[in-house]
Amino acid sequence: MSVAARKLDQYANGISIDQFESSLQQISDQIRIMDEKLNMKTENEISYRYENQQYEISKLENSIKKFI
Repeated sequence: MSVAARKLDQYANGISIDQFESSLQQISDQIRIMDEKLNMKTENEISYRYENQQYEISKLENSIKKFI
């Protein structure tokens, strides 16, 4: 294979394949981290709302018991 043909194989749209793979890996890592943060925030919000609902239910039950 000639030197020119090898050079064509190593570059796609002006950047090297290694640079492209590295950039793609960085983007993938960023997306994974964002996904983990979103999952944690969602789980925390669900837990917070659940605890609040349990507290409100408990208050209501206690109020009802006082009247009975």
